Amino acid sequence: MSKIKIEWLTDENNCETCGWNFAEGAIVTIDGDVAIELHPAAACWDGDSYSETEVYKRILAHLGHELEIV
Repeated sequence: MSKIKIEWLTDENNCETCGWNFAEGAIVTIDGDVAIELHPAAACWDGDSYSETEVYKRILAHLGHELEIV
């Protein structure tokens, strides 16, 4: 069985024009090796944020599984 460690990351940005913005991400380690890096970047436009669902989907895909949410 694999040991999976998820380190949740956050980023925030406070723009004078657009206001406050927040983004989430994670670094996933599987059996001691970094397997997935999803770095958040809060921005007014085109920032990078990853939901918990997206992180779990990427973990399952990395392990060879496909997740379909209905």
